[in-house]
Amino acid sequence: MGRTHKVTLADVAREANVSVSAVSKALNHTDRISAETQRAVRLAAERLGYQRLAERSSSPEKRNKSGLVGMITSDYNGRFSLPLLTGAETALGASNHAVLLMSSHGRPALERGHIDRLASYGVDGLIVVGDTTNPRPPLDARTTMGLPVVYTYDPSRDPNDCSIICDNVGAGAQAIEYLLSLGRRYIAIIAGSEDFQAARDRSKGAWRTFSLYDFQPIDVLFDTWGEDWGERAAKLLVERHPNLDAIYCLSDEIARGAVRGLKTVGKDVPQDVAVIGHDNWFVFSTNVHPTLTTFDNNISLIGKTAAKFLLDAINGHPHHGITTVECPMIVRESTEVGRRTQLEGSGQLYERKTL
Repeated sequence: MGRTHKVTLADVAREANVSVSAVSKALNHTDRISAETQRAVRLAAERLGYQRLAERSSSPEKRNKSGLVGMITSDYNGRFSLPLLTGAETALGASNHAVLLMSSHGRPALERGHIDRLASYGVDGLIVVGDTTNPRPPLDARTTMGLPVVYTYDPSRDPNDCSIICDNVGAGAQAIEYLLSLGRRYIAIIAGSEDFQAARDRSKGAWRTFSLYDFQPIDVLFDTWGEDWGERAAKLLVERHPNLDAIYCLSDEIARGAVRGLKTVGKDVPQDVAVIGHDNWFVFSTNVHPTLTTFDNNISLIGKTAAKFLLDAINGHPHHGITTVECPMIVRESTEVGRRTQLEGSGQLYERKTL
């Protein structure tokens, strides 16, 4: 019976069509080797079953685990990625994993390059962070080299992938439920672009509650996600519907503009018209008078859940489908006179299952 050939650096070099020194540098993650070369060497090493000495001598439960997780975000200003990173680190710290964060700025080519770089560092898995709520194309398995991936905020279009999103439908339903509980009956909706899943989902939730109580909104307006649109829309609503007494705005930017527009035409908020926003982005929700009642996207919990699910996948127990995280409502001055109470949601997870 012949002896089994032990794979050497030279074998990997021939397989990857590079020099032996390049293989050595790539496997030790030197910055002097391009991400493309590092990826080619890593693929060749995996195909041949090459293991470095440190990997051969490690215990089975630690073998081939780097203790690193890659996080790739399309969020260029940190609005989503930073709180998500904070939540993820809460879960990953307990397992002694560290996070490598890279921004793709929403450019697919740059995203692929970052994945190459992260894979060359030997990360154990990837968390992909979106900023639109729109379903996105799944990463090609050849690009990820079989690494487990969890998608956050923007779900994958592949129902077999693991995605974590905020419950926009539930938020829309709760917004109208709350306004009706305050005795408001002439409610309008100011939305952003219908091209965004968030606009469609929040509107869907609102309509669900309207239908439940046999009500209808007096108007639904779609346009852009901006303050100027909120201001123009609010003025238009007062002109069309003098009895208007509440507005559900699908973002805090729109809501802050709506408050300004209502004041311009002599309407008091919340005495005459109650206003609800969404996002709980402090730049808009608290930097305004009155402060905005709004929904928090619970991004930190999304990050914590994503990290937990990724660790499960790394350990051979992957999750599939879309998991939604509840958006807690934060009650402030724009809906009730003199009230500053916060009604915090529990952050409970809901699984959306396909029947």
